[in-house]
Amino acid sequence: MVPNPRRLAPSVLVVGVLALAGCSGGGTQTGGSTPVTAPTTAATTTAPATATATATATATAPATASAPATTSTAPAPPPDAVMPALHSRTYEQARTEFSRQDLSPARLTAAAQHKDVTLPRDHDDWYICDTSPRPGAPLPATTTVTVRLAQDFSDCTTSFNGYLYEENDPASAP
Repeated sequence: MVPNPRRLAPSVLVVGVLALAGCSGGGTQTGGSTPVTAPTTAATTTAPATATATATATATAPATASAPATTSTAPAPPPDAVMPALHSRTYEQARTEFSRQDLSPARLTAAAQHKDVTLPRDHDDWYICDTSPRPGAPLPATTTVTVRLAQDFSDCTTSFNGYLYEENDPASAP
């Protein structure tokens, strides 16, 4: 004979209530070492099962109401991205790196490294000298990344008070 699931449900319910109440049934009797076990076929008729179900609902309601509200169904926000190291790469390589890290390349803003250099419209092959924010810094979704570009990578280390050519620096004396 196959057990009727409706008749087994009250037994499972009783065991669940006992577990929630801290009564595992695996304790020992006073003064002895013989384990006390609960019978597994206690609720086999419909009348006691109804009473058990009612008692269970009453017993679990206060526990549920007093449970701390720390569980949340909202997913945790993703951690902020980290600014990649782009120094010495071309602007095109930086856009590719942003795409690879699921960052929008539209967040990149290009600027010339030097005050006396005009950035051309097509600057994909220009080199990145500096970035803001710095590599390794947190990169929240609202942050725009500024990259300072030079046509030749060796120009990244050349500067006369922010100018590429010394004769363009107003502070230099002729």
